[in-house]
Amino acid sequence: RLGNESFFSAPQLKRDPLDSEHPSMRTIGLVLVAILALAAAFLFLTRPSAEEREQGAVAARGLRNAVLSREFVRATGARPGVRAVVYDWQIGPGTASLVAFDDGSTSVYLIPGGGFIGAGAHENVRRAAAAFRDEAAKAFGQFHAVTEYPLPVKGYSTFYIVTDSSTLSSGPVRTSDLDAQGHPFAALGRLGQEVFAEVRKSR
Repeated sequence: RLGNESFFSAPQLKRDPLDSEHPSMRTIGLVLVAILALAAAFLFLTRPSAEEREQGAVAARGLRNAVLSREFVRATGARPGVRAVVYDWQIGPGTASLVAFDDGSTSVYLIPGGGFIGAGAHENVRRAAAAFRDEAAKAFGQFHAVTEYPLPVKGYSTFYIVTDSSTLSSGPVRTSDLDAQGHPFAALGRLGQEVFAEVRKSR
């Protein structure tokens, strides 16, 4: 089942005792840069084969694309409303994709490889993810239907809403703009950051 089971190893997120209650985009960004850098170092030190590295990259991209193309709907059955919300964030040497399903399952896919699956088993993550999905539902009118799901370029983020019948996108959003009051996706970005923070605490 997508979003519930570990699929490959990556450095585990650790709780930072200096975290504030509402971490900034910069704080979360520095953490994700460190995670992606550690993942790269881990791959270098363990020297996996080119085939193994490619398999990790394919797995991360494949899980993200399976969500955005709504493959999981066929496995879980149709339900009304928002089925999943995806937050793609280009950061450092790669992209972090947060996925929050309507059943509480929550995962982070690290591209080009790695991820944290099943974080929604923790109540703190479930609560944060529910608030994130609720905010996405409120912003539904700001999204438009898409059939392609490119990863964001440097300095940008993208939000997606997945329903039974369509996938909708916010379009590319300059990541720095999400800290500005009054931006239509500022609250969604803040709540997404809070989900990232709660995933960190749960590892």
